[in-house]
Amino acid sequence: MTVLAVAIGLTAVLGGRQTAEAAAPTSDRYINNQSHLKLIKADQAWKTVTSNAAITIAVLDTGVDYNHPDLKGNLLPGVNVVEPSRSAQDDSMNGHGTAVAGVLAGRGNNNIGVSGLLWHARILPIKVLDKYGETDVEILAKGIQTAIDRGAKIILMSVSSLSYSKSLTAAVQRAEASGVLVVAASGNEANRVAYPAAYPTVVAVGAVKDNRQPLYDSNTGPELNIVAPGFNIYTTKPGGKYGTFTGTSAAAPQVAGAAALLLARNPKMSPLDVRQMLYQTATDLGERGWDRQTGYGLLNVAELISERQSLDFHEPNNTRGQAKGFPIESQLRAQLSERDPIDWYFMDVPYDGKVTLLATVTSSVSAPLAATFYSDNREPATYYIGNGDTLTVPAKAGRMYIKMERSGGVNSFTYLLMSRFVINPDRYERNNSIDTARPLVGNQITVIGNFHEEGDEDWFSYYVREYGRLNVTVTADTKRIDLVMKIGKQGQGWEEYDRGDRNDPTERAQKEVSPGKYYIRLTEYWRNQVNGEYKLDLSYTPIRKDTNEPNDTYRQASPLAGGTLMTGTLPTHTDQDWFQFTLDSESYVTIRAPFVPVSSGMRLELYGADTLNYALVSTNDVAQLSDQGKEVLGMKLKPGKYYIRLNSFVPFKYDSYRLTLTKQTLIEGYRDISTHWARNEIARLSRKGVVKGFDDATFRPDQSVTRAQFATMLVQSMRAKGVNVVPYAGKSPFRDLSTNHWAHANMMTAHKLGIIQGYPNNSIKPDQSITRAEMALMVARAHDLLLYKRSKSSFADLPTSHWASPAVEALASRNWISGYGQTFKPQGRATRAEVVVLLAKAYQL
Repeated sequence: MTVLAVAIGLTAVLGGRQTAEAAAPTSDRYINNQSHLKLIKADQAWKTVTSNAAITIAVLDTGVDYNHPDLKGNLLPGVNVVEPSRSAQDDSMNGHGTAVAGVLAGRGNNNIGVSGLLWHARILPIKVLDKYGETDVEILAKGIQTAIDRGAKIILMSVSSLSYSKSLTAAVQRAEASGVLVVAASGNEANRVAYPAAYPTVVAVGAVKDNRQPLYDSNTGPELNIVAPGFNIYTTKPGGKYGTFTGTSAAAPQVAGAAALLLARNPKMSPLDVRQMLYQTATDLGERGWDRQTGYGLLNVAELISERQSLDFHEPNNTRGQAKGFPIESQLRAQLSERDPIDWYFMDVPYDGKVTLLATVTSSVSAPLAATFYSDNREPATYYIGNGDTLTVPAKAGRMYIKMERSGGVNSFTYLLMSRFVINPDRYERNNSIDTARPLVGNQITVIGNFHEEGDEDWFSYYVREYGRLNVTVTADTKRIDLVMKIGKQGQGWEEYDRGDRNDPTERAQKEVSPGKYYIRLTEYWRNQVNGEYKLDLSYTPIRKDTNEPNDTYRQASPLAGGTLMTGTLPTHTDQDWFQFTLDSESYVTIRAPFVPVSSGMRLELYGADTLNYALVSTNDVAQLSDQGKEVLGMKLKPGKYYIRLNSFVPFKYDSYRLTLTKQTLIEGYRDISTHWARNEIARLSRKGVVKGFDDATFRPDQSVTRAQFATMLVQSMRAKGVNVVPYAGKSPFRDLSTNHWAHANMMTAHKLGIIQGYPNNSIKPDQSITRAEMALMVARAHDLLLYKRSKSSFADLPTSHWASPAVEALASRNWISGYGQTFKPQGRATRAEVVVLLAKAYQL
């Protein structure tokens, strides 16, 4: 297992180029860059105490740059645990240890560089991380043991591991027993507090920005105790340089330095006393009191060295409404007396499990403390506690309230509680072996499980009845779980899946499976008990049966289901699926692909019964066109029998393609007029060559008509009627109608005949839609009708004063044009169908 140095954000490395002026209270050149010192009120604390050279502070990291002018006066000869034959000189690629040491104890008020929390100190560098910022927990544990042996009073670790370790646990416990304060960064994984910070006797330090909001990736949770600034902290860098430093690694040394200042004024304080003072004097952030995001709050050095120690800083908490947070995996110290006989706390329990309290009570009475636990949907339970007792109680997920009450007649006493939580076994236990594997049933299964004890293994079985594909995904809700998955078929070998990492801890497996029993084994890599849950998702997909098989040749071609649907699988790149359909009349055939299981590689070919030696049309883009929602094919076909051949260069067998074929009977070559009210006129004028449709076999009867289209249809109608219309051969006088325009000749012919007119700006706007009023006026002009103002209008929305009223009334009186009941909608856009019907009547076509 490796332990990573908490991430640094190195945004600047400077070497004597900074021009910031020194500011009180120190003469350090870059003190103005160290805004974090004011945020934690170190500048105020320095009025009382600035240093502590009476104790040894061990910094377990990548080593320190012994030649840095702002550090070397505060450094003791170090120890290299990684390579014992070498010095503790910082050889890391990012100068992690040197940056940490500068925040802790850069020489203050010395006219150069920066100032640490401690101006003068005795720093013992212990190199536990290699130049890449990595190590083994055994080396980290050895580093702690070395620090204790060298007489360190404070141990600072800006390193983290998400996995529990027995050797690390033993080292931290020895430190506490030896009177050594341990301070550690909570970690930068945006997850639960990492080890060693997660131990109850270690001060777990998170990081906040200048606005006192937590850094996004700063680890949080019930083990978090306190926060300090951790964004762009200005500090020392190797080679006598300076730069910024981001993360919980930058926050932890501030807390260690503050603890040293406290010990300078109170050298007899125990590690417990120091921890409680740090928490007691922190500036509350977020929720009132302790919370998961900021612990007890922001480090406040001024209050830390000036405030008197309280043996119960949680007061007032005499009622349930005043209950204070008691996080799992933590320590809590308080007092009870005759005047203050009750303390209330709440504990947020993440899962169903058991809470264990280890009690130290300064009373000779056997059971001076009564603890009552209140959980949702449970009756309150009271237990009596004495010095040295261990109490374990069941706890439901959610908020649990705890009332601590002094037993009657007992004198005042102090109590210290250390809490621990263990998750309950999951519902599938016991399933620790292949013989007790829990069977899973169904094609889509989700399992929620956990590793409730050391060495826990979870076994599951799944019976496969048909050939198919098995997808198994397992992920955890905490990065403390390092998942390992094994899958194997009964009587055959195993395949292990351990590809996840801390950034993506999910394990994934996809297997082709055959009938028989399969086993799945899940373990935590380090065999640790972890308070967290994993989610296993299993899905089984049988090979899709192709009901159209065999249809591998045109002779075996399947008819389309319901005359419209093609469905099947293409399990190999050589497989072919043939379908057939028959057209009784000329039709427009459209093929779409609502679903194709692959993203590319599927090919479609269309053959006629008498052209099987070559395809009428083909495409390799069936899948792509499906994704785009476009037609795969659309074309006119004559009556007859046709074949469709499908294959795919990318095989698929677990889902079926779905292709649809639509046949639209053509009326005079159009597929969209069969039920239209103007069908007969459109067909008749099309046969006479007056109007034409579009390349996709549509006429689009309800589409508006442009001036160019209307001029063309009108001129064509006149010619069909036998009117001698002389084509225009000259140039266009209009700036928007070039001789290259498709309707140039017809528009100019209509213009020459006085049917269509231009606009004052020398334009004729050929592509502008015409209104119904314009349509009527131009037909009236073409017929040279006598136009005059009527005394009464035939339409409610067309007064006799309207410029088109005479033309509309003239056409309406001849039954060439009609309105919509009592209205005409003169400004409505004229449609292609309306124009066709008008022209058919006007020219008797």
